[in-house]
Amino acid sequence: MRNAAVMADAPTDGFGPVDPANLWRSSTHDLDQFRHELEVGEQQELRAAAVATLKAGRSLDGLTADDLPVGPLASQLAELRNELANGSGFAIVGGFPVAELSVDEMERFFWGIGLALGEPVSQSVMGDRLGHVIDVTQIDPHARAYRNNAELTPHTDPADFLSFLCISPAASGGVSRFVSSLGIHEIMRQQRPDLLERLYRGYRYHRGGEQQPDAEPITPHRVPVFSHHEGVTSTRYVRFYLEVAAEQDPSITLDDLDREALDYLETLAADPELHFEFTLKPGEAVFANNFTVFHARSSFANDPNLPPRHLLRLWLATSPSRPLAPNVLHYDGEPGIQPVEGRVPSFETGVDVQ
Repeated sequence: MRNAAVMADAPTDGFGPVDPANLWRSSTHDLDQFRHELEVGEQQELRAAAVATLKAGRSLDGLTADDLPVGPLASQLAELRNELANGSGFAIVGGFPVAELSVDEMERFFWGIGLALGEPVSQSVMGDRLGHVIDVTQIDPHARAYRNNAELTPHTDPADFLSFLCISPAASGGVSRFVSSLGIHEIMRQQRPDLLERLYRGYRYHRGGEQQPDAEPITPHRVPVFSHHEGVTSTRYVRFYLEVAAEQDPSITLDDLDREALDYLETLAADPELHFEFTLKPGEAVFANNFTVFHARSSFANDPNLPPRHLLRLWLATSPSRPLAPNVLHYDGEPGIQPVEGRVPSFETGVDVQ
């Protein structure tokens, strides 16, 4: 974790400090500054291990960094880990060998990369530590966001880092959007501190049916959009879940100032001078720090004559972990969403957040 001494001066307005490295925006930075490439000649050890562990019938969940050594990639991945934890919090990495390896082999290659950056954690009540981002709405029309084709508004996930690796893109749509959430924090600090105060106060969140059996379906506490703890400012935000909580519990109200604050945040996230938009190509992966970056996605459509959109996803816990105030946690047992036998990430609601 970067020492607080290299962050911005301690604030006097009650809001948290923000590291200048997090204040990137598309109007002042080029997307190529965030692009990296895995060199083919440095991949061979990890490729061979991915193929060998599959042939041996080894379970992916049980594979460790010793089983999937990254070899010469170690130095580059250490730099990537530092950039995510202590720098911009955002990177696009190309050169994944999706054309040379099968999907099963690519799962292991990607898993090995993840193990070099952190510890993969469960992404849903199904206990899937390596997720497949595909559209299953023909089977389950109420499938959670990563399993449907609808637009996803700016949000964060309950893990330290996230990563998506493109196996095949959609026929149309599926455009990714990434923006510095702490950059938005600083704009609001300057322009609308009254709204930023409301985001610091936070909102109660619905857990979408993915809570533990003995846990409440709605957080008993407010989850702050922005918070600071031990000198570090962090973000946690999923508008859909706070809207569902207000829909289902009449004691929870979102007043005009709440909605103005949420709308202003999303207006800033949609500002083309702040965010980057791109469509991942096969063999490209995006990495981000959930506590400093928002990510979003446009809706997409598949073509029955082409491979469907298919991404592999990892949520990673880091060590040392980022210091977080206890009320930031949305789910019991974070990072990640702990498994519950017999449940799937599906939840019906009337809420439609645009």
